[in-house]
Amino acid sequence: MKSNEPLNQWEIAIRFGFLSLLILGFFYPLAVTGIASSFFSFKANGSLLVEKGKVLGSELLAQNTTSKAMFRYRPSAVTYTTIPSGASNLSPSSMDLKNLVEKRILELETAGISKDGCKELLYTSGSGLDPHITPTCAYEQAKVLEKEGNVPLDKINELILKHTEYPLFGFMGRERVNVTKLNFSWKQMNHE
Repeated sequence: MKSNEPLNQWEIAIRFGFLSLLILGFFYPLAVTGIASSFFSFKANGSLLVEKGKVLGSELLAQNTTSKAMFRYRPSAVTYTTIPSGASNLSPSSMDLKNLVEKRILELETAGISKDGCKELLYTSGSGLDPHITPTCAYEQAKVLEKEGNVPLDKINELILKHTEYPLFGFMGRERVNVTKLNFSWKQMNHE
């Protein structure tokens, strides 16, 4: 009887492994995907912003925009590509970082944007894809966009306020503005 005991333990282990693989590797992901697609289809499909049947982007990702008539995103160390995403990994003592920041300050001043109001536009985000800026920075950029377009500053500020996201439960995170959603609405407002 004792000679078959190790063989039975191996058989049980193999069956358990196969069953676990089947349940956790196939049925569980299939169920979670089905539930997410049924109840949260917008988010499960990438939070895509669509206009006239054309996908313009995802509200979860920053985009590489060079237009002076649009709100600016934080700079990206990976030129806004999703693969690979990442930060610049430059230390505060890096001369490369210092030169990049000085170049960005000059670009902001040339555009008429205060570097004090938009400090996040001087440094890259951790992922290089973060679509958020502070409301202060959005309002600072609104002053420039008012001069570029035919929309009064009050209307632009209302749009920014509409797209301001607040801390979760009132204390987790900070106030922020999703630039992707803001630019999407800004384009629609300008084409009306």
